[in-house]
Amino acid sequence: MTTTSDLADLAVQALAGKTEAGGNVFAPRDWPTWSGEYTVLMLHAPSEEGTSLGRNAPQFDVTATLQITGRMQVPAQDSDATASVLETKLEAMREQIKRALINSPQLMPLLQQFPFFRSRIVTDPSGEEHLGELSMEIGMEFYQGPEDFYPVVGEEVQQVNLHLDATNVYDSSGTYADPPFPQEVVPAPRTSGPDGRDEGTLQINLSE
Repeated sequence: MTTTSDLADLAVQALAGKTEAGGNVFAPRDWPTWSGEYTVLMLHAPSEEGTSLGRNAPQFDVTATLQITGRMQVPAQDSDATASVLETKLEAMREQIKRALINSPQLMPLLQQFPFFRSRIVTDPSGEEHLGELSMEIGMEFYQGPEDFYPVVGEEVQQVNLHLDATNVYDSSGTYADPPFPQEVVPAPRTSGPDGRDEGTLQINLSE
């Protein structure tokens, strides 16, 4: 079964060491462990949308939106020059992110396509260190079908017992104790069955 959470985890693995951020790639549960060192990538997948493929079975094309926030810091120098350096570095990291995800051998077999990506770069020249941020949204489309919604739960069947209480072979007045299907017995006097007799049985042992 493919889930949005699984894809987000695989995206973290795919990006680690493949961008300017190096190993500083974190999912939400890892954010508290971030040391504050830049450059950093933070990923989460807060939304998904499913489109039904028909009425006859639960089949969906699901699109998860992976949100990536990349932050980078450089020493403050000339404001215009620093902003230009930041933008260039963030643009390069944007391409690194796309290449790492789209070429990922772990992600690609699970996806039907990347239906979209969007990005935005913002730089902040205030402070001793100039901060730049890259915000990206990447769509990941995958399939979910009946097998994803109806897992088989329960114990293995070891034996099947078949009982026959016919409708056209009957005792018009008899009463029989412990009929196999008491709710189906026609009360006496009767003009048709079932009458409560076990007129045929078959036992199948599936474990043999």
